[in-house]
Amino acid sequence: MTPRLPRPHALSNHAGAPPTNGDELMKAVLRIIVFVPLALLILFFSMANRGPVRIGLDPFATSDAAGPSFEAPMFLVVLASMALGVLAGGVASWLGHLSVRRDAKIARSEAKKTRLEIEKLRQQALAQLPGDASGKASRRG
Repeated sequence: MTPRLPRPHALSNHAGAPPTNGDELMKAVLRIIVFVPLALLILFFSMANRGPVRIGLDPFATSDAAGPSFEAPMFLVVLASMALGVLAGGVASWLGHLSVRRDAKIARSEAKKTRLEIEKLRQQALAQLPGDASGKASRRG
């Protein structure tokens, strides 16, 4: 028999632990306030629109019988269309921010090089200090 894992708290963070501060608790409560009604709306919409609709794949067909088509429940067509729209928007946003991410990557690389150069210069400056002061400086660092 396999051991059961503890169920995560309803208002938990990603690690499964209950929220520790007020901000995390507020975010968790707001997530519940937003997503539970949204899920109920999708459920009720799906139950009310179970009727089949014919989806034609040929935009130039003159009648329903001509061209490839299939039947699907209306809610599935609407929800799939919304999901494709969200996906297309996400891809467009991701592609639109490529230059920003590239600039950020370059800035991080330059910052790393600068930190290394600063550390190298610091070590050189400490090495050039008189004997008594360099001993004190090296013990502090």
